[in-house]
Amino acid sequence: MRNRRYIFLLFFIIHSVWMSAGIDFLVLSKGNFRMVVSDGELSPIKLAVETLQRDFKSVMGFCPPIVSTSTDGEKELIELIIINESIVDSSMNKSEIRPLDGFESHRLYAETSSRRIYLTGKDMRGTIYAIYTFSEKFLDVPPLWFFSSWEPQKKKQIEVPCNLDYFYKSPQVRYRAWFPNDTELFTPWRQLTVQNNEVWLETMLRLKLNTVEMEQTVTYPDYKLEESVSLLRKYGLILSSTHHTACNNNLVTWKEYWYKVHGIAPPKLLLSDEKSLCEFWQYSIETVCRCEQENLWTIAFRGIGDQPYWAAFEDAPVSEEERAEVINRMLHIQLAMIKEKTGNPNPFVRVTFYDELSDLLAKGYLKPPVGNNILWTFVAARRDHYPYDDIVTFDTATQINLGYYMNLQFTSTGAHLAAAEGPWKMEFNFRYANSRCPLALSVVNAGNLREFVMELAANASMMWDMATYDTDRFLYDFCVRYFGKEHAEEVMQLYRDYYYAYWEQKSADFPGLERQFIFHDLRYARVFKQIGEGFECFSSNPLKDIIRERVPGRSFRIEGNNQVDSLLSGMERTFDRFDKVAQRCAQLMPQLPEQYRCFFLDNLSAPCHYMAALSHSLYHFLRAYKYTEKRTKNLDLSIEYLEKAQEALYSTQHGVFTDWYAGDKLHGKFNIPAKLKLLHKLRDKYCEKQM
Repeated sequence: MRNRRYIFLLFFIIHSVWMSAGIDFLVLSKGNFRMVVSDGELSPIKLAVETLQRDFKSVMGFCPPIVSTSTDGEKELIELIIINESIVDSSMNKSEIRPLDGFESHRLYAETSSRRIYLTGKDMRGTIYAIYTFSEKFLDVPPLWFFSSWEPQKKKQIEVPCNLDYFYKSPQVRYRAWFPNDTELFTPWRQLTVQNNEVWLETMLRLKLNTVEMEQTVTYPDYKLEESVSLLRKYGLILSSTHHTACNNNLVTWKEYWYKVHGIAPPKLLLSDEKSLCEFWQYSIETVCRCEQENLWTIAFRGIGDQPYWAAFEDAPVSEEERAEVINRMLHIQLAMIKEKTGNPNPFVRVTFYDELSDLLAKGYLKPPVGNNILWTFVAARRDHYPYDDIVTFDTATQINLGYYMNLQFTSTGAHLAAAEGPWKMEFNFRYANSRCPLALSVVNAGNLREFVMELAANASMMWDMATYDTDRFLYDFCVRYFGKEHAEEVMQLYRDYYYAYWEQKSADFPGLERQFIFHDLRYARVFKQIGEGFECFSSNPLKDIIRERVPGRSFRIEGNNQVDSLLSGMERTFDRFDKVAQRCAQLMPQLPEQYRCFFLDNLSAPCHYMAALSHSLYHFLRAYKYTEKRTKNLDLSIEYLEKAQEALYSTQHGVFTDWYAGDKLHGKFNIPAKLKLLHKLRDKYCEKQM
């Protein structure tokens, strides 16, 4: 009887193990599975499959074979079937294909009886998202693998549950875009290797983004787009254009068009010569159509580059109402031309309200086209990023969808070498926009990208499903993913304390918005430059608006009637806060598992130390400016702390990011070496005077 019990127990154990191995999971190991993608599949999907093959190589040490057809004869093999529902191959077993949702929806599921794992998408990008979702869920390859210096955790086998069924509905926001702008670090780094040049596009797809915003991309004279656009086609991404780029072109190329396409001297830019303007736009529209580039059209009427049109057209009217009427007419002309050439009576088209257009819209003078596929794209306020007057006064009964553009970095006065806006402020902006009218377009300007990858990931997550997104929950999950569960809550708090350490130089006035006005690192740079140039003549209010600032006081927005004293007080408060966060980062670093330390340094610890030292440096620089009796000592301290700030940044130059800051040394928007040179020059000058 006892032996029977032992035999029964042994049978139960064996059965349980067999159930686990044979039924509960499909176990992928070397030689027992392959990936199936049709020969006729689109090349961006094939590229994603090859990338998944590379991911297997990184994690499991081998490349599984890729075949073009599925067979029923080799039952010992498990197959990963990649299906783009929009072009399902006739050889596929359609009875096993489970339903999907709208555009870009995708699904991962297993069919035990046929030993198949399906990665299916409603369309091309949905299929790509399914492929990268599998990589993240089962190979543990995070979307930011490259930027986080991820090291694979080796595995001999992958267990895929037999009841697997992950279904991702169509995203809420149709167009989810990055705009890499002011890329003096990113651009030279991209030129070093093919991987550097392209990996950010792969990262976008892993985050489930789909659109890249660019400047003018039309070239002459052969109806071609810039070579960089070919990378978007390679990866399956959509092209869109900036606020001053009409039909993928800008009037900055006006002269080139007439010389290269027609071989004649360019006509003057005149509103009265509407025929020439239409011919210029017609070439641009024709170019995009011939190149078969998936394109979110932009209609715009501005001047040469990033300026109002009345700065370029000598016959432009003077009154705001008349100026707006001209823009209204030009936008409608461009829209009609796009409809005619594409043959689409209802194409997706955006118009972006930036600077003067924003003001004209807020005053009710600007009346852009309306329609279900017309995207009115509002822009967060300049210098400090919050919903501007135009979206606040927007008539929500208007029959359009909304776009919203927000800077996570900014050329003139914003964050540049260290993130500052933060995911909570990002969420507030986009939720406010969505409350006015459903969002169909999101654009984030992220400059050199590397400094802002956490904020960019937050934006991508929110734009897919705004209904369920919550920044605190996102940030916790992010910290679990990139720093481990044990310390996730601690790292999450460090992120919050880092962002809230920035000096708020002006009280918020937008209801419900925290940290509306903060002192970004490029504002520090401008203080160094402006005061340094006038160091001999003390003034309690030495700072001036930047060139072409249209709103007085907007460049710095320092409250009070004494800029120097406000800055001194603000720096003293903020360097104390940054110091404390930096110290906690230093204490936590050795406690983190080694594989997480590199990204912790790059994305959080180094920026904390940078901003702490930068704040100390500016504080002592201001004291040297105000107090002559200890000028040399304070300049010495300012130099010492600015060197520490530079050292903190340069500590993140490693591996593929070696020489990341080379561009800052040459023509950077901050240019720390130039600031150090200025401080040394002042220090030497006043040291000589004392002697």
